[in-house]
Amino acid sequence: MIRIKKRILSPTAINTYLSCPQKFYLRYIKKFRTKPSIHLIRGQIVHKTLHEFHKNNPGVSPTTPIGQIRRQLLKIFNRQWDAAEDRLNYLGLTNEQIDFYHDDSELMLLNFSHWFLKNNMPAPDLTEARIMSRNLGLLGIIDAVFEKSDKVILVDYKTSKHAKITDDTLRQAALYCLLYHDRFKKIPEAVWIHFLKEPGDPMPIGVDEPLLNYAKILIESIRKKTLFDNKADYPCTCGGYCTRDFMKP
Repeated sequence: MIRIKKRILSPTAINTYLSCPQKFYLRYIKKFRTKPSIHLIRGQIVHKTLHEFHKNNPGVSPTTPIGQIRRQLLKIFNRQWDAAEDRLNYLGLTNEQIDFYHDDSELMLLNFSHWFLKNNMPAPDLTEARIMSRNLGLLGIIDAVFEKSDKVILVDYKTSKHAKITDDTLRQAALYCLLYHDRFKKIPEAVWIHFLKEPGDPMPIGVDEPLLNYAKILIESIRKKTLFDNKADYPCTCGGYCTRDFMKP
């Protein structure tokens, strides 16, 4: 039995443990590779598209024609989609299925462009912000950060089918806020959960001390349960479905 001196967790790792300890064991201790899926690949491409768009357009004017914004987004997206051709073909989907997810993803970006210009949004101060805290033993990537004087908004882009804030979403938001506070000594005002499938505004999660305290308790709780690499400490609680998520070693 090997004790880990201080395991570096992430919001995804914490949610994985809570969904099924054995799934955490397979992914983060045994290092099994996750099976690719259209949802995972599509989500990565959409996130990369928004990151590159923000990076290349730090001073977009509210008067910029929406057609120009949309052309830029779709140009980036289709380049990323083409680059993922081998990974997409590996999934064994039909051309019709791949075309559906391609078009569905483009619609998400069109929804984003409408929201972006309608609200005269500035470029984020940080995009794909990778924050590591040795103090917390936590690593996370925040999709976008908007800072205005003493007001800070974190944004989490979602490509999921349903626009619903789940327990997983709330935990992620709390952990991102704690990470940001630990790094920059500022408490964000809110986390915007931007469901790109929907044309409306992001759903805000307000931030306060109880939310940050919840995140601290959550980290310590999971850390205590993942101190060792003993398989018996990680029982399956999902009926065995977790094993289907990984490539055969």
